Amino acid sequence: MKKGHKIKLVAIVLACVLLDIILHVVTKPYSTMPENPNFSFVASILGTEITASLWAIFAFSGVAFVFWQIRNEIPGEGVRKGLRYGTAISLLWFFAMLEGVSLFGNPIIKEFVVGLSDAIPVFVLSVLLSMLQTEKVEGDLSVTFTLRQKIKAVSIFTGVFLIGRYIAYFLGVIQSGNQTRPLQTFMWTLLMGIPIGAAFVLLSNNRNEHSLEHRAVKFGLLIFGLNWAVFLLFMPLLFSGYIADVLLRIIIDTTLAMIASYLAIIPIDEFLRKTKVRRHCD
Repeated sequence: MKKGHKIKLVAIVLACVLLDIILHVVTKPYSTMPENPNFSFVASILGTEITASLWAIFAFSGVAFVFWQIRNEIPGEGVRKGLRYGTAISLLWFFAMLEGVSLFGNPIIKEFVVGLSDAIPVFVLSVLLSMLQTEKVEGDLSVTFTLRQKIKAVSIFTGVFLIGRYIAYFLGVIQSGNQTRPLQTFMWTLLMGIPIGAAFVLLSNNRNEHSLEHRAVKFGLLIFGLNWAVFLLFMPLLFSGYIADVLLRIIIDTTLAMIASYLAIIPIDEFLRKTKVRRHCD
C-alpha cells in the first residue's frame, strides 16, 4: 500500500473514532456507567475519557484491519462491500451492547442508545474504507445465498450460540444473568445468534475454493472473532475484575462461531455441487 493510501486509511479510522466520541458525549445522559465503578489500573491513571478513546482507536483499527484482509472475498463491488461489512459489524456490536440488560440490569433504552453510538461510526468506517481502493477489487457479484440457505445458516448460528452459551452459563464458566434475570438472558442469548449468522451470510462468498475447515476457522477467528474481541475488551480495559471473564467469552464465542459456520457451509457446498451437476448435464 502506498504512503498516501496509508495516510487516508489512518485518517478514516481517526475520523470515525472522533465521531464515536462525539456520539457518546451527546448521549451521555444515557450512559450505563455504574454508580461506584471499580476502575482498572489503566483507567485510574489515564482517566475514563482517555481510556475509552484509546479503546476506540484500538477497536476501530481492528475493524479496519479485518476489512482490509477480507475485502476481496466480500460479495459485491465497491461501496457494496462496505455496506455489507458495515451492516454485519454494526449489528454485532449493537446486539453485544444489549447484553448489559441481562448482565447488569441496565435499562434497555440506555443500552439501545449507547449501542447505536458505536454501531453508527463503525458502519460509516466500513463504507469509507470500501471507497478507498488501492487496487481493483473484485468479488462474487452473484447473490450469495438463496433465501432458504440464509434462513438455514442463521438458524444454525442461533441454535449453536444458544446451546453453547447456556452450557457455559450452567457450568458457571462465564458471568451471566441467568439466575437473577432468566427471561432477559434467554432473549438476548437467543437473539445474539441472529446477527452472527447474518454476518456469515453477508460476508461469505459462494465461490470460495478453500476447504470447509479453512473457511470456518477464518470466519470464527478473524471475521467474527477479532471484531468480537476488540469490542468486548472495552470492559477489562476500563474496569477491574473482567479480564478472565472476557477472555473466556472470546474463546467460547469464537469456538461456537467456528462450529456454526462449519455446519452452515456443509449444506451450502452440497447445494452448489448439485447445481454444477445440473448445469453440466444441461
